[in-house]
Amino acid sequence: MTLRTKIFLLLSAVLLCSIMSYVWVYARLDQQRLMAGLSQRAEQATFAFKAELDSTELRMLQIATVVAHDPKVQQLFLLGKKAVEMEGGGAGGNLSAQVRQALFDHVQEKQKVLAEEFGFRQLLFHLGPGSLSFLRVHRPEKFGDRLDKVRYTVVTANGEQKSTVGFETGRILSAIRGVIPVYAFDGSAKEKVHVGALDAGTSFASMLSLFHKNRPWLNAAVLLSREHLQTNIWPDFFDQMVKEHPFVKGFRIEGTTSSKIKAFLARNDFSKILTDPGHHLLQYGENLFSFTSFSLRDFLGEKDPAQPDAGVVIIWRDVSTEIAAYHNNVRKLILYGLILFVLIELLMFYGLKLMTKGLQVELEQTRKHDAASENARLVAEESSRLKTEFLGNMSHELRTPMNAIMGLGQLLSDTPLDNRQQNFITKINHSSKKLLNLINEVLLIAEVDTQPAEALISESYSPTQLLNQSIEKFADQAKAKGVNLKVDFSAGVPSLVNGHPAQLEQILSQLLGNAIKFSQGGEVTLSLRRLDQSGDSVVLEYAVSDQGIGIPAEQQQQIFQSFYQVDGSKTRANGGTGLGLTIAQKICRQLGGNITVESALGQGSRFSFQLKYKTFAKDSEGSIAGINEVISAAKTEHDVAQVMGAISEIDQLLQRLDGPLAKMQPKLCQDIGDELKTKQWPDNVSADIEKLTNMIFNYRFSEAREVVVRLKKVIL
Repeated sequence: MTLRTKIFLLLSAVLLCSIMSYVWVYARLDQQRLMAGLSQRAEQATFAFKAELDSTELRMLQIATVVAHDPKVQQLFLLGKKAVEMEGGGAGGNLSAQVRQALFDHVQEKQKVLAEEFGFRQLLFHLGPGSLSFLRVHRPEKFGDRLDKVRYTVVTANGEQKSTVGFETGRILSAIRGVIPVYAFDGSAKEKVHVGALDAGTSFASMLSLFHKNRPWLNAAVLLSREHLQTNIWPDFFDQMVKEHPFVKGFRIEGTTSSKIKAFLARNDFSKILTDPGHHLLQYGENLFSFTSFSLRDFLGEKDPAQPDAGVVIIWRDVSTEIAAYHNNVRKLILYGLILFVLIELLMFYGLKLMTKGLQVELEQTRKHDAASENARLVAEESSRLKTEFLGNMSHELRTPMNAIMGLGQLLSDTPLDNRQQNFITKINHSSKKLLNLINEVLLIAEVDTQPAEALISESYSPTQLLNQSIEKFADQAKAKGVNLKVDFSAGVPSLVNGHPAQLEQILSQLLGNAIKFSQGGEVTLSLRRLDQSGDSVVLEYAVSDQGIGIPAEQQQQIFQSFYQVDGSKTRANGGTGLGLTIAQKICRQLGGNITVESALGQGSRFSFQLKYKTFAKDSEGSIAGINEVISAAKTEHDVAQVMGAISEIDQLLQRLDGPLAKMQPKLCQDIGDELKTKQWPDNVSADIEKLTNMIFNYRFSEAREVVVRLKKVIL
């Protein structure tokens, strides 16, 4: 296997693992969001059912109240109570029968009207105390039986003389009841007396019909258990009920909005929904349904937790469309990931092919023209150019998807994740940053190697201000390692020089980063002093000193080589690519200087270099001649394009953008990017601002920082 093949396979494996990790994390998050949404809607359906039940109970109580406040009903009921007492209790005798018939005739028509308007089916009169049945309007032939151990709503209403509501199963039917005590004026006693209670009830079928009408996307069923019905209903009615509607899995369907409940109950896997209240998913044919189930308690069960459940309530809805949309999103996510993988694979393949071809040409030419030293030199230079060009092209192409991966990773880490997922995304983000740092450093070397010194643009800047800015960038890193950062300026340092501040800042960043990395506590000092000055030229010395681990004398000349590490072991305490000092030295030599090192093992290190500048002459009052002209010219240029207020606004937005760009925080960067898009800017900065916003929204944060630096120089 060739070296090119090994490199290609290694990069392919890393890339595929990264893309598939993101696909897996996003798919899991989508699944969690889907299940949380289904569970939340199941809870809302439960609340809706209970609200409909409360509304039905209140409606029954209102009906009972209307009838109970009829004066004729009150007097007939009182007369019936006295007749039963005179005739020995229970069903009473002839007088009780006559009063019962009169009461039935009076309320029969009223019951029909109320039943048609309000959907109830039962109206019952009970004598107190306890519950002695005096009249069942829906079954007038059944009366005189005691219901003390069945109608707890009535017993409570008569005993406490207050209205009650709730679900309850009587001797014949189960119903949702509203019970109110009935009072009447007793002429012989000349006072208002308590007679008994009036009970109005309706079925679950009626309640469920309204529930489904108001929420057509929901279906529901009420199932009563065999034990509950057998305990309360008369045996002959229970036997007839079993013959007409046999029990399924120990339950009888008391009411439902859909006939599908029978098919559901016939399935073996539906037993869990009956016995395990909560949210469940069930496949039925080609459709997928979301179920929620909870226990049904009757009036006595609500008061006494020791009582068994009366049955189960099942609510369901079809969620096939939502599940299909989720699976479609996952398929798209996998497809996009594979497309991205293939595109990057092709790019790497042709890049490696180009590099191999260049190296093969170099070797072939070297073998053919070994005797011609001049031709060999040209071949070597061409090979170097090809390698540099390849590194530059590959670094640019890799940095774009890496920026996107880092941006999306940061967005993902801000979403709700469990500890395991957070650990995965943290490792992915950390590895992505390390890989992007390597790409950036390789690109920087390629740029330095290919850009001649004369192509650099000189500009005026303050050396002291640049050093302060450099120190500020490393404040957090130094604090984390317990390192104290200091800046030391000697007397005579000019306020303004003409040079290359961007390149100088890169050198200082590499030296400061290394000094902090190899220090544990202590101090790191960035110093600047004037060595020599003649006319309008000055020589300045920059130095970075630390109290870190130091460098052995035999390795001090090798540390500026690419990828060189003083500790080359795999278990070294301080990581890094080994390119930092190489980059710093290349840039320094490009500017006409040379970095030197003074160090002893265990006693720290001092890196220093000297640069020559052109300065501005001082006037008699000690100010810098020419500064006013520069500032005046800049102000004039800005005044022509736009008022100073707009320029100040640009500067404020760029200052706010520095932190989020450095920390690669996508949301904050994009919020500021939106502000930049809403403004009209002067012609001399509009193109750069447009480029900046495009880079922000494409997660190219490293390149965006370079544009910010350029914009700050324009508006200075």
